[in-house]
Amino acid sequence: MAEFESNGQGMADLESNEQETMEDEGPDAEWDVDDSFYPFSITAKIPKGYTEPPRARLEDVVRNYVLHFLPAKSLYRFRTVSKGWNEWISYPFFAHRQTTYFKDISGLFCQVPGLNPSFISFNQDAYGMPDPSLMFLPEPVNIRSSCNGLLCCQSVGDNVYYICNPVTEEWKVLPKPNLYHGTEAAIVLVFEPQALNFKESYELVCAVTFPDHPVIYFEIYSSRSSSWRLCDTICCELDSLDLHNGGYYMKGVVYWQSSSGGILAFDLKNEQYGLLPLPLSVGQYGSLTVMHGELCYIMPRRQDDGCSIYIHGNMDMSLKSVINLTCDDVGSIFGVCRALPSINDDILILANGRKVIAYHVREHKVELIFTSAGDACTRYLPYVNSLVSVRHPLVGKRA
Repeated sequence: MAEFESNGQGMADLESNEQETMEDEGPDAEWDVDDSFYPFSITAKIPKGYTEPPRARLEDVVRNYVLHFLPAKSLYRFRTVSKGWNEWISYPFFAHRQTTYFKDISGLFCQVPGLNPSFISFNQDAYGMPDPSLMFLPEPVNIRSSCNGLLCCQSVGDNVYYICNPVTEEWKVLPKPNLYHGTEAAIVLVFEPQALNFKESYELVCAVTFPDHPVIYFEIYSSRSSSWRLCDTICCELDSLDLHNGGYYMKGVVYWQSSSGGILAFDLKNEQYGLLPLPLSVGQYGSLTVMHGELCYIMPRRQDDGCSIYIHGNMDMSLKSVINLTCDDVGSIFGVCRALPSINDDILILANGRKVIAYHVREHKVELIFTSAGDACTRYLPYVNSLVSVRHPLVGKRA
């Protein structure tokens, strides 16, 4: 570069020679250039017939790469942006895509015995539904299980199950099972949306016990066949007979806690069961959940000056950590303190009497989420604000 700057005549001669060469060969001629001869870089030649592609509009980028990561309530608001957005968000493929990508816990379905369900939103602006009391269903129900946007309910005083999406108000009544489940059956809804499976499929797994039969039967409903079937596997472990009616699903396995202090695990693929230990002195107020990709058991214990949270993990459910919360953190304790399934690896949820609080582990911060005006709820189910469709026969939808 210094050579060309010191010799202005040399640069002029070079430019003159290049201009003569281009005039001789014509504007359409192809000619080679020695890139190393130039004091600057020539990146590439522009091919004949090249036209610059149109730049993507911000609206198209948001529509194609952002919208499916948003919760259902926000998407319903965005349908008013334009006619094109309304058509795109209403498209069944988009609903499937949003169901696959959006899996954040949006809030808790809860219910006081004898009353209609209600919904505790973790963000009122982003998460919600038109009728959290589920009055769009044909009869009063009790909430039983939830998974990735689907909710399982059972009719009051009967053996009828409903699968619904409270956001879209689509629902399906299931055929009656072969066995009598009762109102406190240990059932778990299993739904894992997958990108390449456009027909949403789910299963309802029930561990059925009878007073005069010291065994556990496993009956499974499959949306693929729209029918129930009784598994050949029968659990004869006496310590597992008294199961809590709530269960937990993780990575192909359903888990139930038993009153005897153990965990009954049922592998859906192989339809085999196993037993996992629980720590001594566990009560009925603990909760199975997943933290950092592994199954954990959270057990709160009330103390005089607050509450201690014991977190157990690994296959032997050994003690991993203890979190001590004082009354300054959780406030006055009314009744019992129960653990609920955690939102994510950093947030633990506790039902403290009529209060629901969230404890942020990294920030050591306690947040009050909800305070009940009446009796404390007896059942809380984590829920994902999803557009998942219930697209099967015998489907209803509110007009």
